[in-house]
Amino acid sequence: MSIRNATLSVVLLAALVAPALAEDKAKDEAVANEPQWTEFKSTERGFAVSFPGTPKTTSTPVEGQNPLLQYDFQVSSGEDTVYSVVVFEYPEGKGPKPDNDAFVNLVNAYAKGSETRVRKRGPATIAGRSGFEAIADDRQAKLSHLIDVIPAGDRIYMLVTAGDRGHATGDNAERFRDSFRLLEDDDEDQTSSQSAANPTNQ
Repeated sequence: MSIRNATLSVVLLAALVAPALAEDKAKDEAVANEPQWTEFKSTERGFAVSFPGTPKTTSTPVEGQNPLLQYDFQVSSGEDTVYSVVVFEYPEGKGPKPDNDAFVNLVNAYAKGSETRVRKRGPATIAGRSGFEAIADDRQAKLSHLIDVIPAGDRIYMLVTAGDRGHATGDNAERFRDSFRLLEDDDEDQTSSQSAANPTNQ
């Protein structure tokens, strides 16, 4: 092979490899810029969930329904994407009886407050519990919201994530919802495991 041909081969090889390297670099940069999902656990409020960042937390009494308290855990990702867990906490033994009408009212109140329109709603199983799920869009159909309601004793958990059109049915919204769990269920699983490992003598 002549030096000229060898040089041409190297140039052609570089021309083939360069785009691949650039594509790999772009992928690496995209991965580096992607938010890191980590599990957040609130022992006080009894839940764990994965967030793409550290949540800001606030608590306020619910107007007109004192002593009902509302706890918010929220992470913003980018300009238009948000992930939020809202915990409505009632006094001990005063939690509402979960039913479809209560779920619908809660979702409708969210839609009114966020100026969105509910386009899909119905019963759903979240964290192994009977709950309710809805999808809502803003009036310009630019943002979509996934709303999940999970009752648990004296608490009602509301998971909300909103983002660009299609976000509500996207991977990150599902990842957020599916990562949610109740800590009391962990305790029950541990107790069951210990009972199975150490059965009582009869």
